[in-house]
Formats: sequence, structure tokens, C-alpha cells
Amino acid sequence: MTIIRFHKRSARASRCVSGIEMVYILSTIYITDLRVIKLMKFKTTAIAMAVAGTVAAPVAVQAGADEIYASARVGAWYTETADTSDGATTDQTSDTEIKSFSSRFGARGETDLGNGLTGFGRYEWDVDENDFSIRHRYVGLKGDFGSVLVGQTYHTFYNFVVGPVDTPWWHSGYAMVDYVGRTDKGLTYAGSSDNFAYGITTYMAKESEEDKIDVVEAGLSFTFGNDMVLGVAVRSTQADCDSPCTDTGDVTGIPIGNSDDDEVYAIALSGIMLGDFGMGFNFMTQDDDTSFAADVTFNDFYLHIEAEQLDKDSGSNVGVKTDTVETGFAAGGGFDKSQSKGDFFERYDDDRDRVSYTLGYTQSLGRKTSMWYELNYIDEDSGEDDDDRTAVMAVLKYDII
Repeated sequence: MTIIRFHKRSARASRCVSGIEMVYILSTIYITDLRVIKLMKFKTTAIAMAVAGTVAAPVAVQAGADEIYASARVGAWYTETADTSDGATTDQTSDTEIKSFSSRFGARGETDLGNGLTGFGRYEWDVDENDFSIRHRYVGLKGDFGSVLVGQTYHTFYNFVVGPVDTPWWHSGYAMVDYVGRTDKGLTYAGSSDNFAYGITTYMAKESEEDKIDVVEAGLSFTFGNDMVLGVAVRSTQADCDSPCTDTGDVTGIPIGNSDDDEVYAIALSGIMLGDFGMGFNFMTQDDDTSFAADVTFNDFYLHIEAEQLDKDSGSNVGVKTDTVETGFAAGGGFDKSQSKGDFFERYDDDRDRVSYTLGYTQSLGRKTSMWYELNYIDEDSGEDDDDRTAVMAVLKYDII
């Protein structure tokens, strides 16, 4: 509060103060006090904000808006497929289930190290139901020379020839010679020059053999026209086995593709735009197996088709054993798309043309929220309709962070 003191300095100062003058003096004092109080409040608020900012600054550096994230993806799907619960193919069974579809959370970031060098890393977990599994786990450096990363993520083969046509949210890779997703134990270099991009990945896994490198991937792409990209890639393995690797227990190294030790070659063309339509294609071959995939998008709709021609002796030309098979054989190493059907398989007597069709739609519901719907049908071309599979799904996706 302001204290009023009247000093008797002169005769003029000691004169009586009129009522009007007193009102003026008091109002002036009130306004002055109000300004002082507001100033004090402002200073207090500013100090509090400064202290909060000082405390929060390290947290903001460690947890930026694009560095810590979480996405919940839960929905329902209906499936019709062969019943293999007793280890043999029987009549089709249908089921409806509510489940998580690759809900995840993770952290990623990068740091300027100076001299044009940047360090970066990422860790991401898949958190479906009560299971935790790793989706991404890598660290790396990047600069004018390109980038080098080591760990588990999408590497060269996927980035150059699989990813460009991997549009579906869920149903993809069912009928490809070598669908390579996130792979571990990889060391990848990636670079670019003008319209060219290139990369190479080596995989090193601890095993009984003394080979230092197990699998190698190399890719090259060229961008032209209106962002069209032509990419080529190859995968090679040091594995050694009788082709296919699933037919023998004497397997060294890591088989690739359709459980084989032969190289996989692939080519992809993506970024083709015709008005609101977008298109992409890829082609793969390994030994006598081939596959073709096509993506067609129209606004928020997409159609994804895969067709795989399997040779009679292919490592993937197997199915769940029937009652006529006396003994089956366990699926060997490598990625075998038939493993999802059971533990023991029989080899088909003829070549097969396996086809997968996926029709999907992504619906935006607002900020951080969307729905996606997919209808998928897989024709195994096994001569048995019970082997075919149909799935319908609707999933709600909410990006929590």
C-alpha cells in the first residue's frame, strides 16, 4: 500500500486540501497501486515460466514431438480358412476376432554432431495383446557421404523393390518370392547422386559356421519423369543345401526367398500417376519361381494383387499334410509362407500359381484418428477349395502421441 504523508514545506503546501483535490489524489494513488500489483504479478509469472522452461528444456530435447510416439490399432476381422488344428487339412472354418493389429510405441531422434555429421537412432516395439516384440532397433550416422545404420529395420532389398508396392495395411507378401520386411542383424549403407540412389546391406548372424557374412543385398534406383522410380535389387546367401532347403536337414547358413540358396533378383517401377490414379509394380525371380505384384490406388482406395508361380520343386510348394500322407517333414530355415498353416507339410506334385487379392480403403476421421478396411482372398491353387483363405477386417487407428 502507498502511505500518504503531508509535509508542511510552505504556507502554500499547508493550505487545506479541497474535496475535489482529495478525490484526485486518492484515484491517482489507486491507479498507481494497481499498476504496481499488476507489475508484481507479471514479474512473478515471468519468473515461474522461466523456471519451468529451465526445468522442461532437457525433457523437450530428449522427447520432441517427433521422437516419442505411440499408435493404437485395434479392430475386428472375420476369416475363412482351412482348419489345421489337428495337424491335417479339414473343412474350412470361420471365425471372428477382435484384436490388436500391430499397435506400437517407440522413440526416435537425431543429433547434430557438427562437421556435417548427424547421429540418429530408433527403437520401436510391437505391443499386440500381451506380447512385446521389436519392430525397429537401429543406430546410425549420416552426412554428405550418405548414411550407415546397423540393427533391425527395413533394409536395402525392401526399400528398393518391396516397399514401393507394399501399400496394404495388413495383407501383403502372401504371394511374393521373397517378401522381406523388417530384418535384424543388418549393416546398411545408402547413398545418392543426382537421380540415382543406391544401397547395400550385409547380414551377420552368429552360427556354428565361420563365414563372416551370411546374406548380402544390393539395390539401385533411378528417378525420372514425374517422380517415377525404377529400382532393381538382388539378394544372395552363403547358405549351402540341396534345393530346396526344406527337403534336407543338412543345411548350412541362412536360406532366402522360398527356402533356397539361389539368388533372388527383383525389379520395381513405382510413382506412376494418371490423374487421381497411382500405380506400382514389381517382379521377382529365384531359380524356377517367379512372382508379380501390382498396386493401384485411387484417392483413399487401393487394390493390391500378387501372383506367384511356384515350381514343383520349390521350397514353398508345400501344404499341410492330409490323411493320405504317412509322414510329413518340418519346414526348414528361411522364410516359408506355408509355415503359418501347421508344423508338417507335404509337397505338391505339380507347379502352382498362388494368387492374393486385397481391396482396401483408408478413412480419415479427424486429427490423429483413422479407420482402415481390407478384404483379402488367397487362392492357393492346391486343387482343394478348403486351402483358400478369405479375410475381412476393419481397424480403428489412433495416434496417441
